[in-house]
Amino acid sequence: MLLLIKSLLSNFFRRSYAKTASFTAQVGAIYTLAISQDGQILASGGSGGVKLWNLRTRKEIGYSGTNQDLYGTVSCAMWIKPSHRATNVLCYGTGLGYLIFIQQNARDANFQEICAQRLRDGREITCLAWDPSWSDGGARIAVGMRDSIVQVLLLDSHSKLQSVFAGRLNKTVPKSIAFVDHDEIYVFGLFDGNVIRMKAADGTILREHHCSSVIGYAAVNTRKRLVVIDNAANGFTLYRLDRLDAIRTYLTAPPTVPVPKQVAFGEDARLIIGGSDNGRVYLFNRKSGELLEMLYHSNTGLVQAVAVRDVDGRCIIASASPTAGRQCVSIKVWARNYDLQKTKPGQQLSVLSGLWATIQFIAPFLFFVVLGLFSFGVGFGVARSDNLNIVDWATNIPQISRLCAMLQERGALAGHPFWAADIVKTRIPDSEQVNNIPGPIAETLDSLNALTMEELAHRFMDLARMADNRVMDEPDNVKALSDKVIYL
Repeated sequence: MLLLIKSLLSNFFRRSYAKTASFTAQVGAIYTLAISQDGQILASGGSGGVKLWNLRTRKEIGYSGTNQDLYGTVSCAMWIKPSHRATNVLCYGTGLGYLIFIQQNARDANFQEICAQRLRDGREITCLAWDPSWSDGGARIAVGMRDSIVQVLLLDSHSKLQSVFAGRLNKTVPKSIAFVDHDEIYVFGLFDGNVIRMKAADGTILREHHCSSVIGYAAVNTRKRLVVIDNAANGFTLYRLDRLDAIRTYLTAPPTVPVPKQVAFGEDARLIIGGSDNGRVYLFNRKSGELLEMLYHSNTGLVQAVAVRDVDGRCIIASASPTAGRQCVSIKVWARNYDLQKTKPGQQLSVLSGLWATIQFIAPFLFFVVLGLFSFGVGFGVARSDNLNIVDWATNIPQISRLCAMLQERGALAGHPFWAADIVKTRIPDSEQVNNIPGPIAETLDSLNALTMEELAHRFMDLARMADNRVMDEPDNVKALSDKVIYL
């Protein structure tokens, strides 16, 4: 029994990402997201150029980019902090080969362009990387392009770009690029699975590896010497960076179309976080491979753009969907304080208060779950049964029953992989059942807003399902690896 309670508690508190913001971009598609180093600003890029939001005030930030229509669709973006500048700078690339740098104006907090240059023959910029270890002045940037060009540039103190080297790879199209160990670059090739290690100073190729899967996207953690790759087939694969030995694959639902999805490390590389084509953002435990949580971006649809930022023990996740044909795209942001020792004093109080409130709220439910497991027949005025079922009991709680009915009408239950129709048996309580709820519990429930209750219903029903040992089986057949990836 103690193990069961421990399991229930650990599952509930582990799944603690809360949606902190939601934005609507009046654009046709979003292909990239980036969160600033201080976690205060979110940048999105796509068919409508670059848009910026303040994550604290949830308001859009102005950007006087008068030439955005000439630059083309934004294909990739990242935040950098040059050694000669006090503020963060957003660097982004476009489908017409433009590399643009914008910086926040201290006078009115809006952004303005400080450098824009078209590279080479104007082919699409597919990936960017910044070298945070560079200390010789300015900022060192690595760029990969659609025509297999890889180049390194310096943004000097006068906001001018200087070329360090540029070279063309043999048939490999760079999809992701990263600085490693200050003097090396890793290039991850789209379609062919090639990983090329070269010198950052002159582009000399040191070694070429080959992954066992197609590379849809890659994220590197230099401290752990790991790289996680979207294999565009059945999930995300973790490799050792030096030898490209596969460690494990984090399985997702089989995609309907093999489209590249962004993936990242989170919570100091404890998590693997990636998109999907079913409206979800997957969160996996890196070491065990366990699926910890799915964040619900939408009921269906491709979640291709994902950004993650760790700031002072707080992990921030943003997601967006490129929806061709529509002129309105939603962006959602979640956050979790995972390390109180790193969290700032003001955030610690908020975290502890929220934790205490959660304990106060969930304790009565756990108490009655334990009683129900022992078939003591104690409930909130519901009918007793010799074979008391935890899920049946939970749905008889009026507030949860009402939410189940509401979620079913909205189609939310159908989209939840753990909420099968034969498990959830919604009951609408009558007035007598409502009156039988103990006073303290009813007052607590009534004091919660609708969003909190909806999240509780999701989590509590998931825990009830686990206690009742109704775990859905994973599909036996994994979709075969496609030899081609559709790139958007």
